[in-house]
Amino acid sequence: MALYERIEQASVGLAVAATAAVGSGSIWLVRRIFTNQQQIELLQREIEMRDERRDEDRDAMAEVRQDVREMRGDIREILHRK
Repeated sequence: MALYERIEQASVGLAVAATAAVGSGSIWLVRRIFTNQQQIELLQREIEMRDERRDEDRDAMAEVRQDVREMRGDIREILHRK
């Protein structure tokens, strides 16, 4: 019976170890998924902010171009008056 008891104790130990490993793996996986989801959300926010900045920059460049055109026209008028 000593061998049978040892096998039984070993199987219980293995079952506990396997259960602990599965539980730890599950917790790790859930934490990893949430961490990745947070990183994805941060990247999406960063992309949205970058797009907003690009739109603002495009608008500013359009204003600068318009101002340059107006200045060229003003310079031409001044030169033609002389």
